[in-house]
Amino acid sequence: MGDLRMSESFSVKSNIRDSYQVQFVGNLQVQLEILGGQKNVIFIIDQNVYELFLQELKIIENSRLVLIDPSEKFKTIDYSQEIIRKLINTDVRKDDILVAIGGGITQDVVAFISSILFRGVEWRFFPTTLLAQCDSCIGSKSSINFEQFKNLLGTFNPPSHIFIYSGFLTTLSESEIRSGIGEMLHYFFTKGIDLAQDIADSFDKLLDERSLLKPFISESLRIKKEIIEIDEFDTSIRHIFNYGHTFGHAIETITDYKIPHGQAISIGMDLANYISLNKGMITNVQFDEMHSILKKNIPPFKLTNENIDQYLHALSKDKKNKGGLLGCILTYGAGKVEKIFLNMDDNLRSLMLSYSDSYSVK
Repeated sequence: MGDLRMSESFSVKSNIRDSYQVQFVGNLQVQLEILGGQKNVIFIIDQNVYELFLQELKIIENSRLVLIDPSEKFKTIDYSQEIIRKLINTDVRKDDILVAIGGGITQDVVAFISSILFRGVEWRFFPTTLLAQCDSCIGSKSSINFEQFKNLLGTFNPPSHIFIYSGFLTTLSESEIRSGIGEMLHYFFTKGIDLAQDIADSFDKLLDERSLLKPFISESLRIKKEIIEIDEFDTSIRHIFNYGHTFGHAIETITDYKIPHGQAISIGMDLANYISLNKGMITNVQFDEMHSILKKNIPPFKLTNENIDQYLHALSKDKKNKGGLLGCILTYGAGKVEKIFLNMDDNLRSLMLSYSDSYSVK
């Protein structure tokens, strides 16, 4: 069994604000009542979350409140300006605290706004998706899109306090839960095999009983915390967390994001493992062991002669590339990953098609 150490709160060291706190909360209304009683708090809430949790959020109905559209198309400079206008209409001041309630898009927009408004205002965060709770809520990064360029703009700006409430997970679709599980698996595989196996062993239960996800969220954040406290600004060791992402991001691109992020990453890890196997970095036994876990979270997708060139083109645009070489994270086995540069040639093309012929979910 994995470690699954639980703590109700912990701090993350940061070069930006010394440290920030992550707290698991059992009663959402109690925490909202505390914050809502402060005159210098402005809530910025995902409008879908606001409607789904209207009863719980009634306790802050007399507070200053801005609703945000969580669509990817609104993760932009123009929409950020619109939210800033709404904040100005609420008489926002330098000493105000922005409290964001929503998923990753809400997080990105509020983190970005808080870093530029009055040259910086404090913000706090209630992540409402599994992806945000197990991954993006810590690490300091914010990213917004510019024109057709995804995540081109951004800052390093962590919230001062993160409140994780598992009740938000009850409204998520199975697809959204699978996406979060994919992200957790990528952290677990950088550490070892045990936690990833625990996820696989409990997979169906986790989809149905969302409260069981809490210890896995805690462990995922603990693994990320260890690395970001060393490399907050992503200049060295933090690159190991790109495991599965190079190949997964390209899948998202060519499917127009129809495959959820974490499930695309699950395919990406499996493909990275297959390439590692064929480079002699892992054995068939190691590949099969990791594949048996990942296949539970892999959606239908296949690389074919019809889409492989489009896929390779998407890979060629990855920011980790160097010259004509593809920069990606491969594995020497669970718990040992390394950045490798690959030639984008016919051999790689054939290897990817071979992977899909053998292991794709139809």
